[in-house]
Amino acid sequence: MTIPTGEISKPVPVTAGKSRLPLRGWALELARRWNAGTYSLFVLHGNIFDLFPVQHSTATSYGPLKSFLTRRLFAERECLLFYDIGDGLSFGSAEMQKRFFEWLEIYDEVEDTAFHQSGPPRDFIQLAPLLRRFFLKVAEDPRDWKGVTLVVDFPEKLIPATEESNASIEERMNLVTFLKWAAAPEMARLDVGIILVTESAAKLHADLLQNPHVAQVRIDLPDAEDRQRFLQSGWAGDMANGRPMKDWSDFTVEELAVRTAGLNLLRIQHFMAEAIRNEARITGEHVAASKKRLIEEYCQGLVRFKDPRPGVTLDRVATHAAAKVKLRELAWLIKNNKGDVLERGILVPGRVGVGKSFLIDCFASECGLPVMEIGEFRSKWVGDTERQQMRVLMTVRALGPVIVVVDEADAVFGNRDSDGDSGVSGRVFAAFAAHIGDSTLRGREVWVAMTSRPDLLAIDMKRQGRFGLCVPLFPSQGPDDVVELFSVVARVKKITLSETIIAYIREQLGTRPLTGSDIEAILIRAKERAVLALRDADVQLGDLQEAVNSFIDPLDPNLLALQELAAVLACSDKRYLPKNYCDADRAAMLETFAGLKLRAGHR
Repeated sequence: MTIPTGEISKPVPVTAGKSRLPLRGWALELARRWNAGTYSLFVLHGNIFDLFPVQHSTATSYGPLKSFLTRRLFAERECLLFYDIGDGLSFGSAEMQKRFFEWLEIYDEVEDTAFHQSGPPRDFIQLAPLLRRFFLKVAEDPRDWKGVTLVVDFPEKLIPATEESNASIEERMNLVTFLKWAAAPEMARLDVGIILVTESAAKLHADLLQNPHVAQVRIDLPDAEDRQRFLQSGWAGDMANGRPMKDWSDFTVEELAVRTAGLNLLRIQHFMAEAIRNEARITGEHVAASKKRLIEEYCQGLVRFKDPRPGVTLDRVATHAAAKVKLRELAWLIKNNKGDVLERGILVPGRVGVGKSFLIDCFASECGLPVMEIGEFRSKWVGDTERQQMRVLMTVRALGPVIVVVDEADAVFGNRDSDGDSGVSGRVFAAFAAHIGDSTLRGREVWVAMTSRPDLLAIDMKRQGRFGLCVPLFPSQGPDDVVELFSVVARVKKITLSETIIAYIREQLGTRPLTGSDIEAILIRAKERAVLALRDADVQLGDLQEAVNSFIDPLDPNLLALQELAAVLACSDKRYLPKNYCDADRAAMLETFAGLKLRAGHR
């Protein structure tokens, strides 16, 4: 049965004379693939626990996915069945249940069973043969049963992503059942379809996902238009007892739709209801705090979300002159909507303590963009790693424009090697590589990978189109850098540096390769001595001298040299290198680097 453009499975208006809401995004994709008539089994995955528009005679309300499937996509199916291992088989309406049990009574007479009295079996192993006979009944009399759809919730409990040797006999039987249904030509020909609804497709058995008879459709987080329609649907006004929006919000609907990027509709409803029912006005601070909390909750605390800080720019960063020049160029492109020439990713290597995180925070604030910082998200539980990665990437895609920061990138991205983890590392790496390399996202997402060991980052990630731009950071390169670092850190720590102290810093410390973290440690120790001497923040030369003389860097100098040379060798442009490295012999550096790796005990 063909489907009208933008509609699915013979959907007709809910009420006569009233047109349906147009299908968008995933629903339109599902409709088109269903119309092709070549699939009978679909995997619907992604943002399945959200709210979806359900049209009534006078207005549009929002409800769970099951309501959307029942009232919008499959509004006039002859039989709509739902199954999960908790509730067993249920139906889209009482009339559908009545007709099914009428057929079930005939089935009992033929097979000498009593399902019409006790109800269909809850166990899928026992239910599957009964459902197949029902599907065949549809094939025998398509005029009486015009379209049947089975929606299976939590299918990962039936066919989990496990190794073949670890799968139970029941799981293997369930897998074979779904594969046979997917490949059965009569199922697609006679408008019988099965939809498996799961949050993460990766939690399903790989044999099912790789089968050419199975179609996968992803539900993404809502875009700005979806969010605006949701906010305009009237539920918030009803919750506010009819008060106009300006009485309880600093924002218009259009402004709020933009500010809630990265949230699904359910979480938007949560934070707005929390404010309205507690008689708290929806302000910029409230939206920012709620958005941060809800995004981090959705990503299970595996990310940190930060809005840009007003007034913070790259001017706060000491030294790193070449890096700041390049980042200011990128910030100008972002602020002037020149996204078509933006880099997809920036690799920022450098030895520990050089200020990589602070530099990128200031860069993001200068751009006026939020930051999504991704940390280690791998889990020991089967399927959890892929599900967590899916949530992170889905949120990133919905947030854009956004700066995505990956600290310790070599560990987070991993590589193509599985190392005995059932292929998890390879799948995670492939998903990151595919997402970052997606040219359609250029200008919406700027990925920044920070690492002290860029040599451990897979070569696939360092190619052009992913992290082809490499801007390394280095410790101080001379007296001017050291004085600048001390001055900036002292200003932040509210320490006054006298001319005598500055002269001492230039003469005694100017040739040492210091980082911001080194200098912060020295100044804190000097201030501590001043406080203990009851001089509060009055740091004197003797305090600083004592702090410098007692300071020992506990880090292995060979390892620091290794990290610095790794940053040099990864650099993509000589303009970002200190003078002493610009014309250095690369072959000699590679030889030195290999020796340092051997000496430091690193691969």
